[in-house]
Amino acid sequence: MKAEQRKELETNVLADKMGRVVQRVKTSPRRTVTFYIVIGVAVVLAIGFSYRWYRQSAESAAEQWVRFDDGAGPYISSLASKELADTPAGKAARFQLAWIRYWEIGIKRLGVDPVGPLKEIDNAAEEYKKLAVDCKDDPVFEPQALLGVAVCVEAKALQDRTRLEAAANLYDALAKHEKYKDTAEGKFAQGRLEQLRDKSGKIRAELSTTYEELQRALNIRDLQPQRDFDGFGQPQGNPFDVPAKKDK
Repeated sequence: MKAEQRKELETNVLADKMGRVVQRVKTSPRRTVTFYIVIGVAVVLAIGFSYRWYRQSAESAAEQWVRFDDGAGPYISSLASKELADTPAGKAARFQLAWIRYWEIGIKRLGVDPVGPLKEIDNAAEEYKKLAVDCKDDPVFEPQALLGVAVCVEAKALQDRTRLEAAANLYDALAKHEKYKDTAEGKFAQGRLEQLRDKSGKIRAELSTTYEELQRALNIRDLQPQRDFDGFGQPQGNPFDVPAKKDK
C-alpha cells in the first residue's frame, strides 16, 4: 500500500471515530448532558472558592504580621489570643509577651518588689514551655522556646542556688540537640554550659556568690518547695518533658 493511500485510510478512520463521538453526544439523553454541565460548573466553583480562600488567608496573615510589626499592646494581645495563638504571627506575639514577663516586669523590677516579678518569671517559664510544645520541630521557634525555659530556670537561682545545676541540664540538652546544636540558641546554650560547668569550678562558684549577693541586696526569700513551678529544672529524665496534666 502506497504511503498516500495509507495516510488517506488513517484519516478516514479518525474522521469516522470523531463522527461517532459527535453522533453519540447528539443522541445521548439530555440527562447525561446536564450531568456533565453540573460537574463542570461544580469544578469551576470549587476552583473559585479555593482561590478566594487562599487570597483571604494570605491577606489575613499579612495583616497579622503588620499588627505584630506595629508592636502596640492591644495588637500583641489580640494576636496571642486563643483564636490566633497557633498562627505564626500569634506564636511570635506569645514569644513577645513571654519576654516582657521575664525581662520587663520580671528581672527589671526585682529591686522594687521581688514577689511580683519572681512570679512573672515563673509565668514566662510556663509560657516558654507551652511554646516549646506548640512549636515542636519548628527550626526557628522551638530552639527559642527551649532557651527561654533554661534562662528562666537560671533566674530562679536568686532564690535557690541549686537552680544553677538545673539550668545547666537545660543548656546541656539544647547544646546537644540534634537539630538545634548549631543554631544561635544552641551555641549560646553551649557557652553558658561551659561557664556553669567549668572544670576548675571557679566560674560556677563566682556565679553562685553573685546570685547570693543579689538575693541579699534585693531581700529575696529562699525558694520554698511548695512555691516551685512543677517540672522545671529537674535533673532526672528529659528536662524538656511537659508534666502530665492531672485529671480534675
